[in-house]
Amino acid sequence: MTRHSPFGLPLTDEAKQMVNDVRLKIGQPIHPNFNTDFNVYRFIMAAERTHKKERDVIKHAALALNNHLRYRKALNLDVEHIPSFDGNPIFQKRLMPRGEILEKTDNQNRLLWYIEYATITVESIAHSIRSSEACKFQFLQFEYMLRKVMEQEERTGCLSSLRHIVNMDGYEINPFTMVFVTSGTLAYYSQLFHFENYPELVTPVDMVNIAKWIHVPYKIAKAMMPTGFSEKFRLHDRHFIETLTEDINIDDIPVSLGGNDAEITFTGAIKIDPNNYWRVDNADLIDALEGFHVGARKNRHVVVNVTSAKDLKWYFSTDGDIYFGIFFEGDATNNNVEENEPNLDSMEMVYPWLKITAKLVHEIDGISMNRIGKYHIVFCNKHSWIHRRCVQFYGQIHDNAENTFKRLYTDGTMSNAEKMF
Repeated sequence: MTRHSPFGLPLTDEAKQMVNDVRLKIGQPIHPNFNTDFNVYRFIMAAERTHKKERDVIKHAALALNNHLRYRKALNLDVEHIPSFDGNPIFQKRLMPRGEILEKTDNQNRLLWYIEYATITVESIAHSIRSSEACKFQFLQFEYMLRKVMEQEERTGCLSSLRHIVNMDGYEINPFTMVFVTSGTLAYYSQLFHFENYPELVTPVDMVNIAKWIHVPYKIAKAMMPTGFSEKFRLHDRHFIETLTEDINIDDIPVSLGGNDAEITFTGAIKIDPNNYWRVDNADLIDALEGFHVGARKNRHVVVNVTSAKDLKWYFSTDGDIYFGIFFEGDATNNNVEENEPNLDSMEMVYPWLKITAKLVHEIDGISMNRIGKYHIVFCNKHSWIHRRCVQFYGQIHDNAENTFKRLYTDGTMSNAEKMF
């Protein structure tokens, strides 16, 4: 089997055949705003990193694409307009440093994207917004980046990606960042975006002007990452310009990196004052939370049977990271006891399946349950081999027809209640 076609070239006939084979194996519909050969082929390229036989590549590419399509539907990513960096709250609030995606490319048709990391502070993000928000905002970011790459592919007819150059000069590590790395959180975000949902979109990532100490967290992260991590994320010391100019014109490199382009600008992140960190603002709600534990390698389902349109809202805190999501299946019943563990892969994802830490910032969100059927609210701790997780939860259901509120308990029962939030 021929390896994937290089960037900057059209897909080969063999690659197009593999794309068709993957399309035949997926069960989720593909929206026209996403359905291009190049988008499907990115998942094939990712599968080729870990599988040699063509049938295995097709199988695993289809599985990964199928899962991504579930996320797309849950997050409504197929809309016509995806906000640019200007409209993304994570950049509006300047929680992340920002650099613009240029229309210029390297010699393999990859759009250039420079950024300076000196101002990033992980603790500002962790103390300011919910984990679910951080994930959703990054999905919007990656979707916008995908749209830019799709435009380039439409213009040229050739495979493209983002060539990301990260200037690490002035970046300082602190204990919070080390926890972010060693806890697996960095690896989770990298896996979620760079490998599972947007494979081969941002590649390679050239981290330049690195300090020697960066090799320590890099090796820790690398040990948790899939095949191809070191090929995708490349480290360079201060002698990097020769490597960059192998396939980037010196006139397309910013002056700050030794190039000639003085018009490339950057926007730094702002460190949040600890006085402005998130704090509990509803003491009555905190007092009313229902506590439960999710054992190691276990999960907890809260099942809601819906026979008329309702709105579900939830609030919860945790003492560590836990997977959370909501799934829908038809056939509402009066029985909230699951005889067997439900197969989430066979259900529709209506709230994205995310690993959340609701310790520094508690989770609060909601969905509309406007279809008759059974909704599964799932807390999962199967990623932990030893530690159980403590969750404090409050569920609220608003009946639209009767304009009444009920409290939802984790055993699936409900009671009349006042509007809590």
